[in-house]
Amino acid sequence: MIDKPKTFSRKLRRLALKLTILSVVTGICLLLAEFITRLLFPQFNPNVQLAFEVMPGCFALGPPLQTEWDIAPKGDFNVAVKFNRYGFRDSKDLRDATAADWFAVGDSFTLGFGVDEDKRFSNLLEQKFQAVGGSGRVFSIAIPGNFIDYQRLLQYAESRGAKVNHLIVGVCMDNDLEDYSGGKSDWELMPQWDASRSTKDKIRKWLKEHSAMYITASFVLESSPGPRKFLEKIGLAKDLVALDIAHKSQLDETVLKSGRDELLKLVAGRDAIILIIPSRRLWLGGDEKIEAQIHTTFVQLCRDAGLNVVDLKPVF
Repeated sequence: MIDKPKTFSRKLRRLALKLTILSVVTGICLLLAEFITRLLFPQFNPNVQLAFEVMPGCFALGPPLQTEWDIAPKGDFNVAVKFNRYGFRDSKDLRDATAADWFAVGDSFTLGFGVDEDKRFSNLLEQKFQAVGGSGRVFSIAIPGNFIDYQRLLQYAESRGAKVNHLIVGVCMDNDLEDYSGGKSDWELMPQWDASRSTKDKIRKWLKEHSAMYITASFVLESSPGPRKFLEKIGLAKDLVALDIAHKSQLDETVLKSGRDELLKLVAGRDAIILIIPSRRLWLGGDEKIEAQIHTTFVQLCRDAGLNVVDLKPVF
């Protein structure tokens, strides 16, 4: 007579053994695939993806003397970003700046996300100076953040020997306008933003920071319309246009005045240009009229305060 409990127990042990072997083999294959991916496609190594280091003063810099990759999963761009000894994306040494030179500070637009260094507006402006025989150069001290971050970046650059008499401040109307009454930089607020992420976003962030295979797969799949739409539908990719359309803008003069006041602190005592980079939501989404009011009101507040404003909205 067969002992059924012993037979079931034996089958269970065999199943457990098979699952253990399968898990070990799968793990080895994944590790091997990860190693091969990093070897064949070094630009997808998570260790060289564009990232910033938070400094003791609660502002961020790039890793000194390192080259990282700025890659859009949807295939829009794939460029190398080189940081100098100070953590800025600039081939020039800020200590060499003269009284005639300019400095550009701002977020991702001013840093030049998605474009080669020589294609940024600061570099193109320097080329214009040279084309007409001018001696002025344009140094970049741009790192993503808010107006308080920009103040700290400027202080840091000057502490390293920069002579900043002329300043261009790139104001991104998408995300630079906020209530600054708390006196915190974006990098100080980052921990609470991370804590409010969805579980799906946290998993995606972890994979991006640790897996070259994930970055490679994202780049390959999201660069094709069909797979990209499927990934957006199940929440593994972001539909940036849809996010812009869904965004609900509010005209809050307290926020606008707070932003203006921080700009005044930033440029105090300097020859400065406030470069207004329009929000994409002026042309995308259901709140174009409110976005236009926000834009017009902020520009006028800055001009009324005596700031020298270059507004790019009419050009676009």
